[in-house]
Amino acid sequence: MSEAASYDPNWWQAPKAASLERKARAKAVGSALAKLGDTFLIVTEGTVTEPVYFDLLLQDLQLSTVWIKVIPGDASHPRHVIATAAREATAQAYKARKGRLGIDEPSMFDHVWAVIDTDVAVREGIWNNVQQSATAKKVKLAHSSPCFEFWLLLHLAYTTRSDLHNGDAAKAALKKVLGRDYSTTKETAREAIGSFFSKWPTAVEHAARVRQHHHGAATPLPANPSTEMDRLVRALYESMPEHLRKLRS
Repeated sequence: MSEAASYDPNWWQAPKAASLERKARAKAVGSALAKLGDTFLIVTEGTVTEPVYFDLLLQDLQLSTVWIKVIPGDASHPRHVIATAAREATAQAYKARKGRLGIDEPSMFDHVWAVIDTDVAVREGIWNNVQQSATAKKVKLAHSSPCFEFWLLLHLAYTTRSDLHNGDAAKAALKKVLGRDYSTTKETAREAIGSFFSKWPTAVEHAARVRQHHHGAATPLPANPSTEMDRLVRALYESMPEHLRKLRS
């Protein structure tokens, strides 16, 4: 066969189609927040609800608790949570330098997150200072307004309800929706949250929609209600083997 006979004038169409498909998928998924095998340090403001939630989530994602460390902050205040995260990240690097790491323990954390509520910081007028502190200490914020319970509500339904004025209101709203208490003990939390936490992919979608809603409405930050927990959950999801992924993109 001659070179002229084998030449395909439309050779460019298949690569172009593949390129367009890749771009469309990238646009739908958004920028990657993590990569396969990344390590995480997650420090929570709460000592019951949040740790139990992450315990269930890591089990569902089949992620190692050696590489994904979840601990409560020194005290239930955003400043203390951020300080704990920064200290623990530094301590991990120090252990690595001194050769004191446990079996399979990471030499450093690729991602350091603080899971905090905004209601107290907003009420105290220090939210900007909290953000600046996190940036200075290289800690990412998975904050929820008014509190973590709004993230849990998004597992059950999409909402931008305007009556969640503070943490107490959000906690009461979640309790009413569930028809039961959910946080008195770790056992109670595990049973209650375990009944709906598998809907976290839906919560991720709902959180993004809430963010778009506030963006369109030009709501002052931190927008209430809203949450950045979806970014942390997506990052954890992106760190897991691709064949295990279930999140719709």
